[in-house]
Amino acid sequence: MTGSGAGWRSGGTRRAAFARSKAAAGVLMALRDPVERLLTLALRRVARRRPDVFDRLGEAGDVIFIVAPTDFPVAFRLRPGRGYGDVQVVRDDDAAPHAARISGPLLTLVALFDGRCDADSAFFSRRIRVDGDTRAVVALHNTLEAAELTLADLLGVGPPFRDRLNAGLARALDRLHPAGAEA
Repeated sequence: MTGSGAGWRSGGTRRAAFARSKAAAGVLMALRDPVERLLTLALRRVARRRPDVFDRLGEAGDVIFIVAPTDFPVAFRLRPGRGYGDVQVVRDDDAAPHAARISGPLLTLVALFDGRCDADSAFFSRRIRVDGDTRAVVALHNTLEAAELTLADLLGVGPPFRDRLNAGLARALDRLHPAGAEA
């Protein structure tokens, strides 16, 4: 009897968490427009300031990547578009065509994009998962690694606020996810 009660409670907890994540996804989807505008603008600013980043992508500049935080109820559909791309917020179960999907904890994915986390290490330690066109993902990885982008670059923030923002965001992320902690 005790075992079935415990199972019922944990199943109930999972159902409640699932319902909360669906509700959270609904709220985030309703509020996605400003996030999409901000991220698309940032992508295009990086393209204007650093066209070499997009040149380095080669053919992968025309593909669609899904960046899917496993601990977040939505995903991001990234189309570099050789500098004229966009970022869309989509449901994490979005079935629209894409070349590759990169999934893992949100803080790990952010650290990958700004270079604070080694992509090879994250992949081989299974903190991130890659599905789809691995050649496109490798091109994205090599591009990000060579670009040495910062969080401020990813958000489209330029001087004079870039250094302060990078330092503040790095401190905040380190507090949320200390070095060496499993993401």
